[in-house]
Amino acid sequence: MTSPTRRNRRRAAHDNQDGPPPPVPQPAFVPPNQAQAGPVPRPFAWQPPPHFPHEPLPVGQYPGLPRNAIAQVQRAHRPPVDFNQRLNDQMNAAHNNRRRQRNVRQQRDRDEIRQQAQAELMAAGMQPLQVPQIPDEPIQPAPPAPPIYGPIHYEGAVGPHNFENPLHYFAPNPAPPLPAPPGPDYHQFNMQFQHHLQEEQMHIGNDFLQRQAQEALRQQQIQEEQMRIRNDLLERQAQEALRRQQIQLHLQQQEAERINREAQHNGCGLVYKEREDGGGGSLARVAFA
Repeated sequence: MTSPTRRNRRRAAHDNQDGPPPPVPQPAFVPPNQAQAGPVPRPFAWQPPPHFPHEPLPVGQYPGLPRNAIAQVQRAHRPPVDFNQRLNDQMNAAHNNRRRQRNVRQQRDRDEIRQQAQAELMAAGMQPLQVPQIPDEPIQPAPPAPPIYGPIHYEGAVGPHNFENPLHYFAPNPAPPLPAPPGPDYHQFNMQFQHHLQEEQMHIGNDFLQRQAQEALRQQQIQEEQMRIRNDLLERQAQEALRRQQIQLHLQQQEAERINREAQHNGCGLVYKEREDGGGGSLARVAFA
């Protein structure tokens, strides 16, 4: 019978499948240790070897982190626990254990039945049937794999050569340097920039020449317009002077014709009388009615 505690845990794990992941605890930062007298030892920074399968803890992100705060960083950066998967693993392990025990009991029962049958056959003087014995021993675990960080070289006791770093002889082999990232291709950049600069210069030059041509055409049009206006003004002035001259001649002709008509109508004669006035003599044309 399932206990109420286990039942409640199973229900809680089943209900929380779609819920948010548990909150990640944040590291409780501890103030750094007080400065001590004497030389400051260089901090020992363990470098992960190449092809390290685990993500190294970001202890290096917190400079001056004391030793007692590393556990807080480890707890903060540990991946969240999947309680549902843990429960499934426990249930699978228990089921596999039950199956293993059942197989062991069945094998033991078969061996007892086989031994009893062989004993009865031997007592009756009959040769028992030779059945090949299949070893049913549990599989031996594989030998442990060599450490992934390589062999640790012991460099002797702590001496003057490694006094500043007592853990130096426990450190693994230094990781080979990573290949340098490919540097920028300055030649290609310079070629592209030169080509772009030439295109911009040609574009600017073409625009400047086009604007100069447009400005020259506009100046020429303005000059032509001014010449046309000046010619129109001179032509109008000449026409106006000619018209005024024609009007004046026409008026003089009309006046002369009117005087002639009046003279002919009234029969008046023109008498010229010489008159002396002052010191000199002059001819005066006097009309008498």
